[in-house]
Amino acid sequence: MTTTNAQRFPSYHSDYVHDIQFDFYGRRIATCSGDRNVKIWNLQPDGKFKADEAAADIVAVADVAHRSSSNNFMNEPANIQVHRSAVWRVSWAHPEFGQLLATCGADGSAIIWEESRVQVSSSVSGGLSVSDGNVTTSHANASAGNSSMSSTSQSEITTSWVKKAELSEARRSVSCIQFAPKHLGLMIATGSADGSVRIYEAIDVMNLNHWPSKGIIEFPFVDKKSSELGVTSLSWCTGRFEPPTLVVGGGNGSVLVYRYSDDSRIWNLAVELKSHSKGVLDVSWAANVGRSYHLIASTGMDGKTMVHRLKRGKKENGEHFLELGSTQEINSSPSSSGVWRCRWNVTGTVLATSGDFGEVKLWKNDIRNHEWKCVSEVVGGELDENTT
Repeated sequence: MTTTNAQRFPSYHSDYVHDIQFDFYGRRIATCSGDRNVKIWNLQPDGKFKADEAAADIVAVADVAHRSSSNNFMNEPANIQVHRSAVWRVSWAHPEFGQLLATCGADGSAIIWEESRVQVSSSVSGGLSVSDGNVTTSHANASAGNSSMSSTSQSEITTSWVKKAELSEARRSVSCIQFAPKHLGLMIATGSADGSVRIYEAIDVMNLNHWPSKGIIEFPFVDKKSSELGVTSLSWCTGRFEPPTLVVGGGNGSVLVYRYSDDSRIWNLAVELKSHSKGVLDVSWAANVGRSYHLIASTGMDGKTMVHRLKRGKKENGEHFLELGSTQEINSSPSSSGVWRCRWNVTGTVLATSGDFGEVKLWKNDIRNHEWKCVSEVVGGELDENTT
């Protein structure tokens, strides 16, 4: 078990961290928490991640002026709440569209944020001006009488996260959110406890304030008036030659694959995968690098991790189709009370799962018997021992 490259750093959150996501290049990390905050971490030249001093939290540009009352503005991390309640998930867009981040929370909203350059001008006498083309505030102190005192100003360029759009059609908590792969354009999918998956698209990438609906998926077997979790997770298919396709997990244990039809302009159920006996906690669609089939992983409250293998093909009329080939349970320890997250590596060959008791496991397919086996395991307590 190798943990020499592991790094432990304080989260600076005051509540549970619900999600953590790397950006496309793996050089930035976004974390979200029940404290209603989102924090951004940057990879430093020494290989360690560190929070931005000027923009450690997501902050609307209108709040920059509010923070400017302190002369130590450039040295104090922000502590701005991005949602009115807990933030469940975060997602980075492809860098081709700029530095975009999406967040969703228990307040029933999904928010699109863009990182922008902000000019901060401070003066010796205490005045400060913030300008990004939308917000400008300034003041100067004058001495009593007819005389006035000029102040020396200093200008500094920093970055701030600006709220571009708020998607609030959900009637209950928005539990998951994810940007689509680059080749599909600037699209995003959200899943909520009301049992609906909503897809939006920014038609004009230069106007991030407008996100018209691209369709809606009504997840079956969900009582909208009950306390069920509805849609709990989703993941996009990254295949470049596939129609827009999503795998969706539900609080009732169902794992369903939906595919968009250009002809009918609706999302249709393509494949129903093997269900979990309890609610699904996460799903992840593996990148397809030269395989003739797709791999989807799902984890649930039943303590199980499943790898679903989907056969793909094309009909005589040129229409793509999917069908379930096999499902393998790779982690069904009865002592485990939940496997919370699953993620594939960039080539779709190694699966990482995390669960209770601080365990992170790496799984790889044995080509001899085509079974998924655990090849590495890291436990939180062992990380402390190995990194001291």
